[in-house]
Amino acid sequence: MRRRRLRITPELVERVWAEILGELPPELRAAVENVAVLLEEEPSPAQREAYGLPPDEHLYGMFEGASLPERAAAGLAWPARILLFRRPLEADFGDDPLRLRQEIRRTLLHELGHYFGLDEEGLERLGLA
Repeated sequence: MRRRRLRITPELVERVWAEILGELPPELRAAVENVAVLLEEEPSPAQREAYGLPPDEHLYGMFEGASLPERAAAGLAWPARILLFRRPLEADFGDDPLRLRQEIRRTLLHELGHYFGLDEEGLERLGLA
């Protein structure tokens, strides 16, 4: 019997995001008040090109905007954004509810790490790359 593919909803992303925020120390939680989390279908051609992704490689999320250290140094106030891409996540993990939720969480944490100023090497050290 073939399993039904799961669909990521904004409500699911919101719940996972709220859980992550609830686990952050209060000083870090205050620092992410200016971060918007958005669910989009898939990355645009321009976003894929910016990452140099081949057509067959999936991108689950991305961070757009200035990192917290950059924001502090420049006095920036506009919101940063974390984008999650529904179709790639569903394509790779949509047949397993637990794994899908774990990947949403992992992607959100990865992109949140970029907001806090971590590069890919720093994220890798934390097991989030």
